[in-house]
Amino acid sequence: TEQKKEIISEMPKTQCCRRALLEGVIASHAYTGDGAVFISLDSADTVNFVSGIINETYGKSPFEVKSPKGGRRRLISFESRSCEKYIESLKKEITYMSRCPLCIGAFLRGVFLASGRVSDPEKQYSLEFSLSEKTDNFVSFFRDIGMTPRVSDKPSERIVYFKNSAEIEDFFALAGMNSTAFSFMNKKIQAEIRNNANRVANCEINNIGKAVSASMSQIADIEELMRRGLLSYLPDELHSTALLRMRHKDLSLARLASIMTPPISKQGLSHRLKKISEIAEELLGERK
Repeated sequence: TEQKKEIISEMPKTQCCRRALLEGVIASHAYTGDGAVFISLDSADTVNFVSGIINETYGKSPFEVKSPKGGRRRLISFESRSCEKYIESLKKEITYMSRCPLCIGAFLRGVFLASGRVSDPEKQYSLEFSLSEKTDNFVSFFRDIGMTPRVSDKPSERIVYFKNSAEIEDFFALAGMNSTAFSFMNKKIQAEIRNNANRVANCEINNIGKAVSASMSQIADIEELMRRGLLSYLPDELHSTALLRMRHKDLSLARLASIMTPPISKQGLSHRLKKISEIAEELLGERK
């Protein structure tokens, strides 16, 4: 809704771009019947915005009619033989009148205005278009402009969608909706920073858990050796290490390594404690 409000708040400055935007609306959400053109739109503000361009382009003033499908969308109608011909041509391929480099952006804004929706990038990456029978032609059109659309066949409608965040950003940039593209990028970056921070925190918690578990296991091995009177079987440096570990059960490996005489590295202490556990497993196994 915010992105569509952005579109209708800024009318294209040139007539060719205004027409291209209208053709995007028509290409994605218009049909003919009973000698008239019908366009389905989603708000009163959008109806007023599009009606003004229709009046300029075709010299017609659209009027609202009751939608046969009901729902919240608003249906406008007007008579224009040239517009009917344009809609007929869309059955072959999606085209629009391009007279300047900005027309492609205006056309895409029209497509999004009439049929698009985008999710909050903080929750998920999703850009969708509800294009009914024009779905296949729009798939070809999107591919022609360098995008890779996917199609979902739902019970009530066919959806052309994009899940790749980079392509969604590219669409809004190509549509000239730069503030939307930058907002999407910023929110994506913020979400990724939070996710990375959570991953780092979880990794640190897991590492701490593993370290605590290993320390408890090593202390249990030393206690069992002491209980069975087997601690003296350890080599001198391992014997002194075991006694120091028992005197300072709560110290981290780094701190314990620093108070040894002489001090050793954390890796060196870890190696000694692992060696104690290995010898304990052998000694205790022999005396079962």
